[in-house]
Order: sequence, then C-alpha cells, then structure tokens
Amino acid sequence: MNWPKALITELASRRCIVFLGSGASAGCVSQDNMKSPPIWSAFLQSLINLMADKTDLPTILDYKQKEKYLDAAEIIKKNISPADFSAFIREELVTPRYKPSKIHESILDIDPKIIITTNYDDIYDSFCRTGAAHEGYNVSKYYDSHIISDLRSPVRLIIKAHGCISDASQIVLTKSEYFRVRQKYASFYKVLDSLFLTHTILFLGYSLTDPDIQLVLENVNIAAPSAHPHYFVTGNNINPAIKLANKSAYNIEFIEYLAGNFEELNEGLIELSENVKEHRLSNPSV
Repeated sequence: MNWPKALITELASRRCIVFLGSGASAGCVSQDNMKSPPIWSAFLQSLINLMADKTDLPTILDYKQKEKYLDAAEIIKKNISPADFSAFIREELVTPRYKPSKIHESILDIDPKIIITTNYDDIYDSFCRTGAAHEGYNVSKYYDSHIISDLRSPVRLIIKAHGCISDASQIVLTKSEYFRVRQKYASFYKVLDSLFLTHTILFLGYSLTDPDIQLVLENVNIAAPSAHPHYFVTGNNINPAIKLANKSAYNIEFIEYLAGNFEELNEGLIELSENVKEHRLSNPSV
C-alpha cells in the first residue's frame, strides 16, 4: 500500500483523526472464535427476524437489495419494540465478547489523539481499557457533555458519533434518528464539524456504500478549500468516475489495497504504524 508522506506526518503530529467504520470490527472474533460482528446487511437481516408485523417485508428487502440500508432500517425499527432492540444489541455486540482486530491493534499502535467512530460496539474501547493505551483515554458519546474538556485534556479521545452499546436506547440507526439527534445535540455536532474542518481525516473500515459514511459526507462539510486532503482506505474496486466525484466533492484521496485481500490491508497498516513511529523518533518535537 502507498502511504503518502503527508499522511504519515499528520498522524505523527497527531493532527490526523482516525474515523473508524464497521470494517474495523468485521475482523474481530468472539471469545469462542465462532462469531464476528455483523456487517450492515446481516445486521438488518437479523433485525427483520424480530419483526412481529412483516407486512412491509417486500419493501424492506427491495431497499436492502439496492443497498438503501437507511430506508430499510427506518421501516424495520418502527416494527421492533425498544426492549427487543436492546436485547438484540446485547446478543449481537456485547455477549460474544469480541477480541480486537488487527486494525484495532495497528490504530492503537499509531496512537492518534482522536478516534471518531460510528460503530456501536465497544471493542476498541475495551482494548484501550486493558492498559495498552499508555496515555489513557476517554470516551465521549454524542449525548455526553464533556467533549470540550476531553479535547483540551492530554488523554486520548474516542468519540462515539452514533451512540454505544452501553445505552441501546441512544443508538442512531435510521436517517430520521440521525437528524433528530443533530438537532437535539447541536453543540456536539458543531464540535464534530469543527474537527472535520481543522484536522486531516483518515477513513478506515468504510465502504462508500456504507450508510454511516453517506451520512457523514452528506452532513459534515469536509470540502473547505485546503491543500491537505482527507484519506479513504479502500479496496481497489471502486469505479474511477466515482472516485473522481468523491475526490472533487469531499477533497478525498483514496489509498487502495487489493479488494478482499485483508491480509494486505493488515500488513499495510503495520507498515503505516512503523512509519509513523519512525517519524516521531526522528522528529521529537512533533
């Protein structure tokens, strides 16, 4: 993988925010090595099985097939009780006690000041809790009020932009929920918007079809004129026209690996970590 020198410098200086998507957790396995966190399609399918009224099932499946996951989730969520949803979240994301992925290990080794994630799981949080995060860390969810204090402190910060399994009732799953919490917790999202405007962003574990990334790109202006691009790590199977459109609209540079070859991705992230640490050693003032 070809890691730009500018990105290495930004990471070494801790001016780069790592934005973790569901792909970062997809490589995790449960304590019994029998289960991995579900990707969007599987996640929604399991929720469909909880629906008592399946009148809208043909519409849901149509949206799901077309990868309109937010629209599918909108209908599904309205047909599941809060208690059933909470129990499902625990069964899927808490009870298995997932072990960290290779991506989590490399990111912790890079040691950024700020991690933002739309993931609900607490796999990376728990990994930090083991003591591997030498500088300490705080977790700030969108409904917490201490994000400014966390940003101004020396400890590392994990920002849970769409909620966490610690409170399933606050998880953001649908587009209507996303816009509702942006209104209710406007101060948090103003801070988030500011971070996007003042930092380089490294998107890791996302596909351009992920609804999480669609919401971020639609509602956070990361296209302010700047000589410094943001970076999106992805498989090399994106149509060139789509890449060009996203580069133009969002100031994104794509860093590619062979699609489906996650070993290459893991090895590439280890190399990135080594490059960042070497840069810090040779530039102790950063």
